Amino acid sequence: MVDTPKGRPFGRANLLRNDVLSRRDFLGTSLALGAGVAAGATLGAWPGPAHAAVGGDLKIMAWEGFTLDNELKAWREANKVQVDAAIISTQDDVHAKLIGSNPVRLDLAEYSQGFERFYVDELKIVKPLDIARLPNFTAANIYPEFYEAPTWYWDKTHFALPWIWGLNALVYNPAMTKPITTYKDLLAPELKGKVTFCDDTIATWPMIARLAGFGPKFPNLTKEEMKTAFEGLGPYRDQCRVFGSSNGDVISLFASGEIAACFSVWSGTPVETAKRGVKTVYAVPAEGAVMWCDAWFMPISAQNIDTAYAFMNEAVAAKAQAEVAKAVTGGAVNKHAPALMDADTRALFDYGNLPEVFRKSPLQGQPPRTSDTYATYDEWTQAWTDFKSSF
Repeated sequence: MVDTPKGRPFGRANLLRNDVLSRRDFLGTSLALGAGVAAGATLGAWPGPAHAAVGGDLKIMAWEGFTLDNELKAWREANKVQVDAAIISTQDDVHAKLIGSNPVRLDLAEYSQGFERFYVDELKIVKPLDIARLPNFTAANIYPEFYEAPTWYWDKTHFALPWIWGLNALVYNPAMTKPITTYKDLLAPELKGKVTFCDDTIATWPMIARLAGFGPKFPNLTKEEMKTAFEGLGPYRDQCRVFGSSNGDVISLFASGEIAACFSVWSGTPVETAKRGVKTVYAVPAEGAVMWCDAWFMPISAQNIDTAYAFMNEAVAAKAQAEVAKAVTGGAVNKHAPALMDADTRALFDYGNLPEVFRKSPLQGQPPRTSDTYATYDEWTQAWTDFKSSF
């Protein structure tokens, strides 16, 4: 067997769906689509010649709330672009449309970190990007953590365009607990029965490893190390009365006053609890947070090439970056975007010291799909299932 330490598992919708639910399901279940966007559009097979100029029909596949409907409205109208957006429920949805002899036409789609090698090297469903056609994506404009970084760039080739990121960390209700500055604070006697976990393995697994002292090794823990990490959750489990089956469930638990804190959850949770009249606080504790990052890539079935490049270029422009960061409680990759943000959006992340953000909250993949050395994705899934069954 061959170890694949950088690989992210595929074909297991539970993991990926939990990722979606953790940070996207409460951006709004009905996307405010303008005349230029039709969410969930049916994407046909791969007919016809490639488009030769900016304009016309652009078929994309993106997460709910990440289609840039509002942010690129003026650009679409000025260039007579009709965006047909299919919404991703799990990352599996994307490659399911592109594998086989008759891939569905997609001009652009998103992938999350950990899928890059699978998409490029194994499935071969990605067109390399001509970076010269993305003038906004330059070293002068883009933070170095996202420019020519190995998640999207290798062999001197750009395979995807990172454009939005964020952190999963602790969220708590300040009316029910004192400020939480470390995960150990969750073990306070006064929080007995008032803590929960969210069924979000993207957010929780790296933190489980980190609390056990294996953070830098994740996702490549041995079977014994993984066992030790889950055993270390015992004291935290004892603080819980209920388990959050999704981000929506966690939000409801905060709103009802059943919980005071949640272990590693989406940074946008306070925005949603505020809509229900409950103030919660997003906090990056001493142990750091868990990072996610999405990127646009051009599938092999793309036809409207010029418009796809123009769309990506606008997506990383400073103004659009500032606006979408506010809309999704996310982070910008453009260095000039923070100056255009309101104070609350700018304060979400320490843009003045991103190297430290990455040091404390590194962008990590998922356990290997097969390995003779490391605990595999299936073994992590079983351990997580066993943990959930204890509730």
